[in-house]
Amino acid sequence: MASSTGSALGQLGGTLLSFGQTRTAAKIAKGEAKVAARQTELGAVAREANRKERLAEAMASQMAGAGAKGIAAFEGSPLTILQADIEREERGTQRDKFATELQAYTQRAAGKIQSKQMMAKAYLQLGEGLQDAYKTYKTPGQSAASGGTG
Repeated sequence: MASSTGSALGQLGGTLLSFGQTRTAAKIAKGEAKVAARQTELGAVAREANRKERLAEAMASQMAGAGAKGIAAFEGSPLTILQADIEREERGTQRDKFATELQAYTQRAAGKIQSKQMMAKAYLQLGEGLQDAYKTYKTPGQSAASGGTG
């Protein structure tokens, strides 16, 4: 009986260790998805800053060109070009914002799903391991794998 108790305790310990490792891996997967989503969001902020910088450069160039020609920068054609550039930048920002939010949401959702799947697997393995340890404990001299049924 002592041998089966030791074997059952060994199985139980291995089962609990495996459960803990899988649970930790599930938390890590969820955390990694959150980090990836945040990196995606930060990338959008950087792209928006770049678009605004290009817009400012284009506006400065257009104003300088109009001034060199003796045209007021905020009249007629130069104003129309500036407005078109601003509208293009705003549309680009809105498209990028939507795409980024969707991608970040997808990354977070994938992390949650993966985490839940891993946790379900961990609990299933825990249940199976406890059952095997119980069988080993109840059947002296035989292991659960050898087909002893108690």
